[in-house]
Amino acid sequence: MADSTDFEMETTENIDEKMDNDEDLSSSDDSENDENDKENEMKYSMLSKKISQNPYLYDAHKDRIAVLRRMGDLHKLRDAREEMSKYFPLTEELWLDWLKDEIPLASDDEDRKKLEKLFERALCDYQSVPLWLEFVQYSIGRMGEEDGLTTIRAAFEQALVAVGLHASQGVNIWEAYREFENAISAGLMPQPGAVVTKEQEEAFTVQNQRVASLFKRQLAVPLLGMDLTLQEYKDWRGEETVSNDIMDGYNKAQKIMEQIQALEDRLSATSPPKLEVYQEYIQFELKADDPARVQCVYERALKDHCLVPELWLQYTNYVNKLKVKKQIKETYERALRNCPWASQLWANYLLALERQNTDFKQMKELADRSLSVGFTDAADYLLIWCQYCDYLKRRIDWDKDHEEPLETFQLTIERAADFMFENYGKDGDPEATLQQYWAHIEASNCKNMEKAREIWNTIMQGGHGAEAALWLQYYRLERMFGDTKHCRRILQKALNSVTDWPESITHAYITFEREEGDLEQYDTAVAKCEAQMERINERRAKAVEKEQVIQDAKKKEKPDKKALKKGKQPATGGNDSQPQEGGGKGIVDNKHKRKLENQSQERGIFADHGPKSTIISGEPKAKKAKEEDVQATEDAGVHGESVQHDPSKDNITVFVSNLDFSLGEDRLREVFGKCGQISNIRLVKNYKGRSKGFGYVEFTESNAVLKALKLDREFVDGRPMFVSRCEDRSVVKSAPQFKYANKMEKNKLFIKGLPFTITRDALETIFKEHGNIKDIRMVTYRNGSPKGIAFVEYENEASASQAVMKTNGLQIREHIISVDISNPPERKTPLSTRLDGPSARLPNLGSGKRDTDTRGKARTQVSLVPRAVRQATGAAAPKSSSSLSLADKAPSAAGDARSTSSSSNGGAAMSNDDFRKMLLKK
Repeated sequence: MADSTDFEMETTENIDEKMDNDEDLSSSDDSENDENDKENEMKYSMLSKKISQNPYLYDAHKDRIAVLRRMGDLHKLRDAREEMSKYFPLTEELWLDWLKDEIPLASDDEDRKKLEKLFERALCDYQSVPLWLEFVQYSIGRMGEEDGLTTIRAAFEQALVAVGLHASQGVNIWEAYREFENAISAGLMPQPGAVVTKEQEEAFTVQNQRVASLFKRQLAVPLLGMDLTLQEYKDWRGEETVSNDIMDGYNKAQKIMEQIQALEDRLSATSPPKLEVYQEYIQFELKADDPARVQCVYERALKDHCLVPELWLQYTNYVNKLKVKKQIKETYERALRNCPWASQLWANYLLALERQNTDFKQMKELADRSLSVGFTDAADYLLIWCQYCDYLKRRIDWDKDHEEPLETFQLTIERAADFMFENYGKDGDPEATLQQYWAHIEASNCKNMEKAREIWNTIMQGGHGAEAALWLQYYRLERMFGDTKHCRRILQKALNSVTDWPESITHAYITFEREEGDLEQYDTAVAKCEAQMERINERRAKAVEKEQVIQDAKKKEKPDKKALKKGKQPATGGNDSQPQEGGGKGIVDNKHKRKLENQSQERGIFADHGPKSTIISGEPKAKKAKEEDVQATEDAGVHGESVQHDPSKDNITVFVSNLDFSLGEDRLREVFGKCGQISNIRLVKNYKGRSKGFGYVEFTESNAVLKALKLDREFVDGRPMFVSRCEDRSVVKSAPQFKYANKMEKNKLFIKGLPFTITRDALETIFKEHGNIKDIRMVTYRNGSPKGIAFVEYENEASASQAVMKTNGLQIREHIISVDISNPPERKTPLSTRLDGPSARLPNLGSGKRDTDTRGKARTQVSLVPRAVRQATGAAAPKSSSSLSLADKAPSAAGDARSTSSSSNGGAAMSNDDFRKMLLKK
């Protein structure tokens, strides 16, 4: 009895203990859930804040959707997905998750209609076999509805059109379709022992024919596993023989599959990106010229490379040739949804809609959309403006009432020219394309030469007045639609304004007067042209002479600088014992002189080698230098090369510098040969025949110069090569143009702290994971040594923002790198500007670095005159700069001091012996 009671008590205690443990576990789970909910709420708030600041953060959108799925907040989840879909096309995975969340919730007709629209949006973004399978699966679920069977078959047919030709995955759609039809056939089979009616037999026969038709269609398409499908067809028929028409289709498809099998194998074996293989695949299908198959391959390539504008351009150009209006519009909309920064896509879209005779309102809306994208380069805006203005001009029917379209064209092209100049200055439209176009329309179509001249005057006043090419364009327009008086006036203005190619203006002027003028006008033109060319040649000669003087001065300064660094007096060929006016340098020279005298006396050279000054003055060194100069002059004809700059060929010449000294003309010809035909290479060399690292590359045409300028700072044999226009800086006083932007660029990263040994390829490998890279620039010293700094430019801002989040603080080897959006600081302003502006501050009053406009050492305020001499002569201590009077600062002050010193000693100058006695107080 006691044992039973003990057992019951123990059992009760165990039950109580178990209940307590369950309660503890339950409370622990609740606390963990609460912590997870709080953490998810914090993450959601943080991600929402980031997206509100920059809606183009792709990863932030993805992370927010994942957080909301864990939270189970359906309404916020829908809103987050809609917002992401507004800015980005969604991937296959994101659409599948969205659809799987929405399908169970579709309970009524309204929900099902919304779901069908969602499917339609999903299937439009990219070609995806899994999405089409999800769509047909959803359609099969509606079998019980009215016309459900028709709806399902229509869904399968749509899927076959979209992805049925997909060589590697299309077989999944075909098999799903056949399984569905086979299931219907099985449902039509009569029960064992039942009597089959005529209607049932006819229905079963029709269904069998439908399945056989599907087999026949599939066997005529090149798909992986075709042999298995053929065997399945034989098993279904129950016989090994196959009709000839089916075998003919199968054999043709099998032959095509054998040709593309290698490409499919390469696609499956190649890791992303696979663009090169896809391009080969596309070229193969283009040769076969089957539009459906070509589009299928394009769609497959774009699914994997949706951010490559060039691929979209190829695809849209191909679709344009098919001339299916709806398909053209849908393809361009998809392309711009993926690559909105590609200005060429926008321009082509405008042209495509114009071919379809789209109304003006839609065209204007599209143009406004394109201009609101926010391109990074002026050339992108210029392309859009030109394309839209072309449309507006073609919209004008000159034979009918054209007042309204003409006014629209004039206002738009004026707005375009103002936009480019206000935002980008002269470089926005460097050839004044828009204004030239406008002036031509005014002159040729509107017969309004006054307006055309007004536009051309605006062009010349906008910074193009020194360019011969534009003056010649102006002259040609006047020659075609104007009069001889204005032609002569234009050529005379051009003669006095052009600096880049004046020879072309003189030729045009003289030719014009020969054709249109009388003898007096012809002689006047010749005289003016000869006088102007004489002045120009004088300026060119002076510029060449000035450049030569500068080069000679640099050559002479080099040995002097080396001597000064070693603390020695440079050889001048004169008496080095002559003291300088400042006093300090003379004392240094005298010490050096005494040191040389002591060394020379110890060696006994004074007795046999004439005056001491001959040795001290450094004549042997000077003599040796002179002999070397003579030898260099003699060797110049053998080893050196005299390079004379030819200013008349500046427009077809580039100046190349910072070259490796071992780099020769053959290497330069190899580097610049891809830019155009080279007529001459003038590499500057020293007297030994070695390159000085700079020279001139002359082409046969000016277009090659533009291509050559793009090679600026490209690495050649381990050094960044500098390429610039060849121009006379004394004549063309243009402000130096900095090649890179000096303001924030949201699609470019600034990276510092890199290892000095990292390569461009290694950097590209690290950062290409976060988006398509447009350019990488490794910052180096002039000798090519890295600074540990780089710039990575992406094709869009979203990729750059993602890369900052993922790579800032990343460790590369032993270095921790810093990654930020490129935002260079403003350049420091000079002191005079800072003191006048609102941020002016008081100058430094003693300690710290002094604020000055120029650098340099201040003249010492320490007196170098011995105290005994100063007391004996009554010479005053030097005044501080703050106590100097105007008389002290006058040029005659030094002369007055010398005369005073001389008069105190009886009017005679004191010798060194007098100073010695004075110092020793003898």
